[in-house]
Amino acid sequence: MAAGLAGCTSAQPASLRVSAAMTDVATRSGRWPTDAAQLQAAFNQLDRQCLSKAGFHPPAAPKVTLPSPENEAATIDLAGRRLHGYGISMPQDSSATAENPNAYASSLSVKDRQRFGSAQFGPGTPRTTVALKGKGGATVPTAGCVARARTALAGDVYTWAEISYIPQQFDDQVSRKALTDTGYRAALARWRACMAKAGYTYASPDDSVAHLQQEYERGAKGARFQRREIAAAVADGECASHTHLPAELLRARRQQVPRLSARDLSTLHSVTANWESAVARARRVVGAPTKDER
Repeated sequence: MAAGLAGCTSAQPASLRVSAAMTDVATRSGRWPTDAAQLQAAFNQLDRQCLSKAGFHPPAAPKVTLPSPENEAATIDLAGRRLHGYGISMPQDSSATAENPNAYASSLSVKDRQRFGSAQFGPGTPRTTVALKGKGGATVPTAGCVARARTALAGDVYTWAEISYIPQQFDDQVSRKALTDTGYRAALARWRACMAKAGYTYASPDDSVAHLQQEYERGAKGARFQRREIAAAVADGECASHTHLPAELLRARRQQVPRLSARDLSTLHSVTANWESAVARARRVVGAPTKDER
């Protein structure tokens, strides 16, 4: 389990060196997307093997591919914006398919669905709450195939919860602080000027999304709204590309990591070590080269 989560601040000195791996985990950038995809693939494989022993044979989950924040074009996704805008009125199809575990479970009889649930999460679905950063907590299953797969990769379900949720907490924390970064604010000012030329007065990309989301919730639907949504999303993306706003934000986020408190750095150090151990086990499960073999 991660050090520093129970209030102890002396596990690591205040001068703890921030490694590249710690920065990747705290910002979910760098190697994190590749490692997270391998970890998910290993979990899926172990889960299916466990279910198979219980008499269930769900289809293999599709290959996991997570976007890299360093790929600015993919982050902006102009092609997707031209089709779906922000995804407010035209969300991308996420309906159940043959590769969706929920679709497989739905295809079973009522009795088999109950057995499937017991196989996945244990009879009676026993759970426990894991403390995270601050006042946060995560409730996780402690039995069944899900818990077994997570334990095989992380050592126990507590550590799995920590490496799953704490990076998101750090990402949120450094992202908030990055908004005050001088370089990012300069890029944001250029983005606003670019948007103004296109006829928009939004303060930020998030403001653009929020404004249109509010319109949609108030009833602004139909083809006319969809055209406006797409136009705003495309203008936002083109201006973000022109000003390199995503790259500036990523730089600012990564620069915030060494500025975390000694307590946060101690927690991050421990979570990163546990993350790397779990990823190493995941690579052995899926047959990928380990970090030392690459």
